[in-house]
Amino acid sequence: MILLLLCAGLVAAPADAKRKKKKDKEKVENAAPKEDIREGLFQVVKSGTDWFFQIPDSLIGRRFLTTTRFTSTPANCGKFGGEQMNEQVVYWEKSNDGRLLLRAELLINTADSTENIYKAITISNNNPIIGAFKIEKNVGKASRIKVTSFFNEDNPALGMPAYMKKQYNLSNQVGDLSFIESIKTFPMNTEVRLVKTWNSATGNLPATSSTGRATFGLNISFILLPEEPMMRRYFDPRVGYFADGFNEFSDDQQRVKGKRFITRWRLEPRPEDVEKMKRGELVEPVKPIVYYIDPATPKQWRKYLIAGINDWQKAFEKAGFKNAIIGKEWPENDSTMSMEDARYSVIRYLASPIENAYGPNVHDPRSGEILESHICWYHNVMNLLHDWYMVQAGSIDEAAQKMNFDEELMGELIRFVSSHEVGHTLGLRHNFGASSTVPVDSLRNKEWVEKYGHTPSIMDYARFNYVAQPEDGISRAGIFPRINDYDKWAIEWGYRPMIGATDEDSDHAMLEELVQKNLPGNPRLWFGDGETNRVNDPRCQTEDLGDDAVKASEYGILNLKREIAALPKWTYDNKDIYNENLKGMYDQIRNQFYRYNNHVLRNIGGYYSNFKTVNESGAIYTPVEKARQKNALAYFERNIFTEPTWLLPEYMNRFTSKPENYTTSIGTGMVSRLLSLIDGLNPEYTADEYLADLTRLTFRNTANPSAYEKALQNTFVESLVSYLNRAGISAKARPYVLQTLQSLKTRTAQYARSGNKSTQAHFANLNDAITRALTIK
Repeated sequence: MILLLLCAGLVAAPADAKRKKKKDKEKVENAAPKEDIREGLFQVVKSGTDWFFQIPDSLIGRRFLTTTRFTSTPANCGKFGGEQMNEQVVYWEKSNDGRLLLRAELLINTADSTENIYKAITISNNNPIIGAFKIEKNVGKASRIKVTSFFNEDNPALGMPAYMKKQYNLSNQVGDLSFIESIKTFPMNTEVRLVKTWNSATGNLPATSSTGRATFGLNISFILLPEEPMMRRYFDPRVGYFADGFNEFSDDQQRVKGKRFITRWRLEPRPEDVEKMKRGELVEPVKPIVYYIDPATPKQWRKYLIAGINDWQKAFEKAGFKNAIIGKEWPENDSTMSMEDARYSVIRYLASPIENAYGPNVHDPRSGEILESHICWYHNVMNLLHDWYMVQAGSIDEAAQKMNFDEELMGELIRFVSSHEVGHTLGLRHNFGASSTVPVDSLRNKEWVEKYGHTPSIMDYARFNYVAQPEDGISRAGIFPRINDYDKWAIEWGYRPMIGATDEDSDHAMLEELVQKNLPGNPRLWFGDGETNRVNDPRCQTEDLGDDAVKASEYGILNLKREIAALPKWTYDNKDIYNENLKGMYDQIRNQFYRYNNHVLRNIGGYYSNFKTVNESGAIYTPVEKARQKNALAYFERNIFTEPTWLLPEYMNRFTSKPENYTTSIGTGMVSRLLSLIDGLNPEYTADEYLADLTRLTFRNTANPSAYEKALQNTFVESLVSYLNRAGISAKARPYVLQTLQSLKTRTAQYARSGNKSTQAHFANLNDAITRALTIK
């Protein structure tokens, strides 16, 4: 019996062990996953496949700026990793039912919370809820919420905006192909990296054409905004800064007050350096502006991008700071840094055929404080720089006379564009009027232009000194743009601390003293707002130079004539079997000629606009003088109504069978543009006199007009007939257009009776068109 029990025990022991092992395994499987806890702005907890945020009570109600950037994109979608696509101000709020809400704040109307009107603002400016979360548990003075589904779902507030999905024809998000890649958290920001896949029924992209789906990588940054916003600096139209604003309501006002303020970095002296700054000593800021260079940037160009950043240091010295802005290479071996981390400003290098670069910034909408910037630098901007420089400086810089520039020249071109784009990220707008303050003759004066530069601002679109002639012997110091007088003034105005100012109003009052000390009598500090040029001020243009567009353009044409003859030599490459180099650079020269024509065209009609404060006397708008307008028309007589046959070199038959179309299209296009001005002329040069002058130029050869002249005459009549058909009876120029057509009806009938058969047929055709237009239908 004992033996049997012993045997039974021996048999049972393995079975018990198996049952225990199974129970232990079940305990392990059912046990809560080990938590991965990461400390930072939000404590981030990863448990299995779920992600949690732990939000301290101290951050409830605090404002955060969220920015969403691509980390990767499908091919040929026009967007690239590093580019921003979305931005919101958000805040956490506890609801009455115990949930944690995430709201987006739309800063449109505001009032101080101590004012009675604040109640009205609150109920009529309800901010949208973009997320609602069950509080999983309270951990001390913090709430833990699960954010997995929030980030995995398609949320246009923080993800891809609706307009962009429409652009790519993306429909529903594919849930199991969209997921959280990682979440990192830092003291002042939390970074959420996502992979998102959408279905698409139509093939707008190569990816959707071949698979029906498109996958994007996104990074959402949550940046804690300052509890106390930086003091705003009011916008001033005399200095070109980007601006933000909102409507401010208060109990004691009798009309709503709009607040408009500039965007700028927070540059402050250390407390112990304030007295030094007062004495005029340069001091280092508490926190300098630092830009890193994307490690994807080819090594040979990095030093030039950095130089373009550091070139702004001398401008900040005018504001009282030294070492205020610094360019650095990205520390590639530092695993704690990420280019998607919103604490870092970066020049991102994008592998794209796009010929461009642009410099946006991310700022606090409450104050205008710039928090970071990602300048986007497209690889193929070098092609644009090459073509600009060959066309505008090829006749005065031998190094520009080839299809591949040496490294130093291309590097200096990159440096100039780097400085321009960095200027935008500092808050500066384009100053399209800067170059108009320079006398054209000074652009050919070697000593003067090398000392002062061909434009007072690198924020102008002045490019290169195309006025200089080969015999002037001007070096690159007088050809390239540079950070110059206006730029230094703008940085001083925007960044110099007004020590002693207690609020925006006192800051503005102290700044006005600085303005009155510097602006009067110094035209090189003038800001010409070409981007909102509502009155056609001829001084505010892109790609132009000097104070006289006619003289500058005709100097430019002299250089184009030299270059067009030299193009076969400059563009030769025995591997270029399709003549792409020659054809491409010919087109660039032709486009440059077209720009010159447009520069001159802007001198007809229009008004000069000179901003004045309420305390300054004189007119803000004054009409462009008649002599200047007539001089512009004389330019067109020489360069358009006389066929520009210099645009027809012998080698054109290598890339077109109809070279005459290249001049005809420019001529007819300019005739149409000249006639499009007739309703917008100023009192100095009225429509009747202007039309009479244009008619004289167009029909100056009626005995035996060339094919080119016939084309211009046809366009002239077609444009007038079109105007008459669409213009109402109250249109300013309609009476003079009618008179002109009536006169031309008589004259073309006469011309049709003389000359050769081709001439007779041409004028008979015009007469028929005019007769039909004047016949009552």
